[in-house]
Amino acid sequence: MAELRSLQVPNPIISCVIPCRDPETDPYLPDLISSIKAQDFPQDKIEILVISEGDSEQAKGIGIKRAKGEIIGMFCADNEITSRFLFSNVYQTINCGAVATYPARYDYKKSDNSLNRYFSLIGGNDPICYYLGKNDRVTWVDSLNIYSDYQPSYGCNGFFYKTEAIKATNLDNYYPMDNALEVKGKFVVLDCAWIWHKTSDNLITFLMKRYRYARDLYSDRDDRRWKMLDTKEDYWKLCLFALSTITVVQPLLVSLQGFRRFRDWAWFWHWPVCFGFLITYSILAFRNLFKHGNLFQVRCQPAV
Repeated sequence: MAELRSLQVPNPIISCVIPCRDPETDPYLPDLISSIKAQDFPQDKIEILVISEGDSEQAKGIGIKRAKGEIIGMFCADNEITSRFLFSNVYQTINCGAVATYPARYDYKKSDNSLNRYFSLIGGNDPICYYLGKNDRVTWVDSLNIYSDYQPSYGCNGFFYKTEAIKATNLDNYYPMDNALEVKGKFVVLDCAWIWHKTSDNLITFLMKRYRYARDLYSDRDDRRWKMLDTKEDYWKLCLFALSTITVVQPLLVSLQGFRRFRDWAWFWHWPVCFGFLITYSILAFRNLFKHGNLFQVRCQPAV
C-alpha cells in the first residue's frame, strides 16, 4: 500500500490532492487511486498527493501548496472517478479560459445503498444547502447552467482549479468554500456525472459526523469567510426549510416529483434526512447560543 501515499512526477500537468487520515487502511482510497491511473491522460503528467498531515481541511491546504501541476484536482478519499475521460475534459476546459471546473452531478450507482443513492440524486449531503440554493451539485432532475456564477458550497469531490488561481488564495486558513470565494474568474460546469461520492450508508452515524463537522469547522471558528447563512433571504429560506420539514408535505412533494422523473425509491429518504438535519442543527444551535451567545457561528473578531 506504500505506493498509494503519493506519486510525484517531474513536470506534472494535473496534481491530485487527496486528504486521508490513514492511507494504509482506508478502504476507499485504492479505488480512487486506480480510477486516477485509469484516466485517458498521460500518466507521466499526473501527480498524486495523499496528505495525512493535520485535519482534513489543513491537509487540503498543504497539498495545494505542494502541488506542482498546472491544474489542481481536489478529491476526498471516498471519491471515485467513473469516466476515463474526466482529466482530458478538465484540461481542455481550463485551457479555454476557465479558472475552475467540476462535474455537474454526483454519479449514481444502482448498486449503492438507498441512502447513498439519495445523496447522489439530490446533489449534496446537506438538505439545508439544497433549500438555500447552495448545493454541492445539480440534482438529477434539475436543468444545468454550464457557465456558473459560482455556488459557494463547492470546492471538493472532483473540483479542479487552475493552479495559479487557487494558490493566490489564503491557504494558511484553507476551507473549500472560503477559498473558492477568493478565486476570480469563470467557473465552468462539465455536463457529466463522473465523480462518485461514498457519502454514507447509515443516517444516524452520518448525522453525528455532520454535527462534529459543523461544530468544529463552522460554529467554533471566527476565521471563516464563507457563511451558510449570510443574507436575509438565507434566513427566510432556513425558516421555510424548518416549516416544510415539520409539516412534511413539501419534502414528500420533492420525493414524488423526483421519483416521477427518475424512478428510484431512494428519493423518499428526503423527509427523514431533512428531519434528522433539523434536529441535529437545532441541538447545535442551542449549544452555540449557550457557549457563544450566537445561534450559528462565532462572530468574527474585529481587525486590530
